[in-house]
Amino acid sequence: MDRAQALSRAREVLDQEIAALETAREALGEEFVAVALLLGQCPGMVWTTGVGTSACVAQRFAHILNCCGCRAMFLSPCDGLHGHAGVFRPGDVLVALSRGGESAEVNKLVELAKANGVTAVAFVHDTTSSLARVCDHVLPIRSEQDYELQRVIATTSTVVFSAVCDALAAVVWELTGYTLEAFARTHPGGAVGKLLCGDMREEGGKA
Repeated sequence: MDRAQALSRAREVLDQEIAALETAREALGEEFVAVALLLGQCPGMVWTTGVGTSACVAQRFAHILNCCGCRAMFLSPCDGLHGHAGVFRPGDVLVALSRGGESAEVNKLVELAKANGVTAVAFVHDTTSSLARVCDHVLPIRSEQDYELQRVIATTSTVVFSAVCDALAAVVWELTGYTLEAFARTHPGGAVGKLLCGDMREEGGKA
């Protein structure tokens, strides 16, 4: 593969991801709004779960929700099926991410959560899957199988899942009434912490 071929292949992948994101944007509707309200008004804890690349997206989503004033944690299905499911309480929400919706350990964790009074939400491509059937809410997040690397490695689908999670987080921020001042108290570290502290000092000086 020469330089031109490498760049052509890379641009093809990015074009596929852009196309998938445009499709996801146009597909947003009532179920998206329902899930956003569910998360933003959750009286308990929002749990996220998944395996493989979906687990990576689920962990990221939990972190961003915390940054938006929504208490959230990632729970590994493995840990959940070995005793940690005892953490679930009525009023909690479990968001299960799975493109195919047939990961046995994820689906079993959803069943355990629902038995404990938890509302379950599926982020899934296949809305006829086992995961979709067992959850209370289903948010379709679709991407072409052909867009995955070698048609099997979750690449484009995880980009689309992450983007929809970001869109949800933006709405949750508004629903919770969270502020940058509150965020600054929980994120004092790193470049973000310095930026927030600088902004707060500037605003204080102007006042």
